Parts: sequence; C-alpha cells; structure tokens
Amino acid sequence: MTRYDTNAAWSDPFEPKKADQRVATRFKFRLKLSIKAQSEEDTPRILIGPGIIRNLSVTGAWLVTKHKLSVGQRIVVSIPTKRFAVAEYLPAMFIGPAEIVRTKPDIESRMWVGVRFGDALTQNMEFATFVQGLFSLREKKKKKEA
Repeated sequence: MTRYDTNAAWSDPFEPKKADQRVATRFKFRLKLSIKAQSEEDTPRILIGPGIIRNLSVTGAWLVTKHKLSVGQRIVVSIPTKRFAVAEYLPAMFIGPAEIVRTKPDIESRMWVGVRFGDALTQNMEFATFVQGLFSLREKKKKKEA
C-alpha cells in the first residue's frame, strides 16, 4: 500500500478558481504617507520621504513614490489618521514595517510600489478599524455622488 500526504495542498478541478487570490479586500483610496528606507547606494543612508497610497487593504498597499525601491527591500511606513472622522479614538499615526513585493517604474522619476505590511500593522486591531473606516467613508462618498 502506498502512503500519501493527506495534508498536501491541492486544487479541486470542480471548484471555480477565484479571480483575485488576495488575502484582504483592497479598495481605491488616496492617502499621503511617509516612507523611511535605506538607500542601496555605495554609501547607505536613510531616506525619508512622501508617498501616496492609491489602493489599500489591511495587509498592504499600492503606492507611488519618488524613492528608488526594489523587491524584497524592507521599509517603514507612517500613515497619518488625523484628517479622518473615523480617527477620533485612534493614534495620530500608524507606524510599522513593510516589505516591497512589486515595483513598476513610471515617468517623472516616480515608482509604483506594492507593499505588504508587517505584523505590527496587520495584527493591530486599531489599524484594521482605521482601514475599515476609510472603506466606509469611500462608500458613503460613492453613494452621495450617485
């Protein structure tokens, strides 16, 4: 009798495949943030500068920045909360590590960057509440425009 691994991952050919394999729901939202990264030049130095989130989820974001970043690079993001009504009971800023998972150069020395947030953000209930609040604000705005 041949033994086989009953815990091995497999895909059921009779189940439809998901079009989006993301862990968390993402949505479009423009939001400024600050990025802190170490340069990859001959003389490494800390770079701190702005970025703009274009879409967001609890686990990551797609953003644009003028930083020259590369896949696998670790950065620190600072996301302010003060300009949103949902932030009354939240900290003034969420700060946490993130990893670059995708990059795409753009015109004007900009770079599109996909980041995956670290546990300091993804495991933070206040951060999840903040992201859900932003999603709710966006949905309310959409309904008013319709």
